[in-house]
Amino acid sequence: MVLLQDLEKENYKLKRQLEVAISWMRRNIKEQAQKVSNKKLKKMTLATKSCFIEENIEENIIKQIGDFFGDLMLLNIPTSAIENIISAEINYYNLRKTPSTDGMTVISSYHKALDILIENFIVKGFRKFAKKYNQTILYKNDPLEKSLHNVVNKGYILSIGRLFHLINILKEDKEKFPYVKCFGNYLDKYKYIKEVLFEESFYVIFEELVSSEIFGRKRHIGSMRFVETRKSRSLLIGDFKDKNCLIYKLLKMQDVVY
Repeated sequence: MVLLQDLEKENYKLKRQLEVAISWMRRNIKEQAQKVSNKKLKKMTLATKSCFIEENIEENIIKQIGDFFGDLMLLNIPTSAIENIISAEINYYNLRKTPSTDGMTVISSYHKALDILIENFIVKGFRKFAKKYNQTILYKNDPLEKSLHNVVNKGYILSIGRLFHLINILKEDKEKFPYVKCFGNYLDKYKYIKEVLFEESFYVIFEELVSSEIFGRKRHIGSMRFVETRKSRSLLIGDFKDKNCLIYKLLKMQDVVY
């Protein structure tokens, strides 16, 4: 009986802690939305600014983020990633109002959010893993090996293109260079990450995004049409309706925490 009471007390305590965390998270998202909105409003035309306020876009964005991801998933999203998602959506609203505007502002914000998620959910763990198993020396004069060497030893980010290339190499049945092999060993240990990265639907979306060159050549050119932006946004965030999208799947891998 005492044990049951102890468990009930512990469950109540954990429930309260979760409620506090969720409350803080919701407040944080609202604060981020207000901060980003105030900054973006200064750059909007008077007409667009008026529509933005009248249509209550800030609250709509907060709601669509909350409804799409849910409280538990949102607890795992870094604040900086949320900020960039909000920024992307405000930019997308502005783009819909003025389709002649360059869509790269939308994609650039989503690119930053994606970099943050990859760093926090994949690369940080790999960096620790590589150092733990003494994979810190560059043995091969290979572009990907050099990139991974810098990721591990200099804290560089692992670019979206490099990650895609890495997945492709790991799928091939041939000998791997040391850093690539180490990354493969890392995925073998943390199978919940590997399952997402090697999932067919994830790979198809990832391949389409990389092939579109929105994170490469087109980003450097600095110009993107509305149609391309809309398509890329759909692949990245599923229009906040379709969970078969890149960002949702990356966040889904963190469900293992719970």
